[in-house]
Amino acid sequence: MAQRYTLDYLELPSTDGPAERKFMTDAFGWSHTPYGPDYAEIHAGLATGVDSSAARVAAPMPVIRAEDLDTAEQDVVTAGGTITAPQFDFPGGRRFHFRSPGGVEFAVYIEKT
Repeated sequence: MAQRYTLDYLELPSTDGPAERKFMTDAFGWSHTPYGPDYAEIHAGLATGVDSSAARVAAPMPVIRAEDLDTAEQDVVTAGGTITAPQFDFPGGRRFHFRSPGGVEFAVYIEKT
């Protein structure tokens, strides 16, 4: 496990993205950057996003930044993780989702270069 992994993002599922963003702005003064109709990054100190897409996860999802996605996927599987969404592109780069042996849903991503 030579590469470095950094937990640096949290995705929050929501059934109503616009209402969620308005609430966060009204209640806490947080701004946001929309990335399409179903996703927005929330500027709240810890990098956070609100996902209201049909594919959203059911609970908050920690997101881990990696240097090499293929190696990260191999490390996850070798350690006993189960891939729940194979690698796919998103506006910020490429990622995959997995579930740990204890059932926590994570995402691992690499930034777009």
